[in-house]
Amino acid sequence: MKLNEIRTFIAVADAQSVQEAGNRLGLTQSAVSRLIQRLEAELGVVLFDRQTKPLALTRDGELALAHARRILAAASDFADAFAGSAEPRGLLRLGMAHVLTALATGRPLDELRAGFPGLTLRLHSDWSNPLIEQVRAGTLDGAVILLCEGQMPPDDLPVRRIGTEPVNIIASPNDASSDLAAMNRRGWVLQPNGCRYREALQQALAPLGLQPNVTVEAYDQSLLVSLVTRGVGFGLAPMGLIAPIPDATAVRPLDLPNFRMSVTIWLIQSRTAGRIASVFDRLEEALRRELAAGRLPECTAAKHAMDEHPFLHSAAE
Repeated sequence: MKLNEIRTFIAVADAQSVQEAGNRLGLTQSAVSRLIQRLEAELGVVLFDRQTKPLALTRDGELALAHARRILAAASDFADAFAGSAEPRGLLRLGMAHVLTALATGRPLDELRAGFPGLTLRLHSDWSNPLIEQVRAGTLDGAVILLCEGQMPPDDLPVRRIGTEPVNIIASPNDASSDLAAMNRRGWVLQPNGCRYREALQQALAPLGLQPNVTVEAYDQSLLVSLVTRGVGFGLAPMGLIAPIPDATAVRPLDLPNFRMSVTIWLIQSRTAGRIASVFDRLEEALRRELAAGRLPECTAAKHAMDEHPFLHSAAE
């Protein structure tokens, strides 16, 4: 039994396709099939139900997959333990929470590419909880995640706290609404169900006997900010996290006493970083700088808003 057989088995299970696994591994379809058949012969079990599309694991295959991931992770840890001083090279699999893509894929990403030219970055966007599980399972090397008040980062993985940001209701520059029920009548542009911002809004509307009136939903933060700017609806966002989006300079943050929420950005990584530890050090520094650059002191931010729109007042007024 060889590591390339195990690696190929995991790739086919993840892709649910022999052809796609071959594309990812740089192997022909026939080569992938031979490696899988060899592994099945060595184990004495059938790993895949070949009558289904997409390809599905058998019960034995599901059991084998869990063991295969642990074996591959252990082999990676073994190699990394002796490569701490080597320049990081190869593939870095990095996850990002949907709402952090604007923050993390600008200057922080450019810094990584400039500082580690031997790295190939593979980016994956998802909700924070699935990203944690993927780092834990070894399918990601690390992830930038977002957790709300009361949520703690995983205690079985190395974590780095980047910063905490308040979440604002955001409106178009010319919108003078200051009442949560009136805003709900106009409508919201939000991420799909599963977003913690949306859950917090549901809790704020519940005492009013209301459910969020969602007019547009999308994962992409740039799109949501653009729709808010155009007056399509109200949104929810930490101003520091959307600062890299060009349209963010036009939105108006509102402060409502019946909506309070903050989020914390964490950088998590696999248990044994090895030679890529320096990559996460650089990423942590870059994320902190980017977050600080997106913040304005409260008095400066208020003056800036009044200078541009002297007829506007905060929702609290």
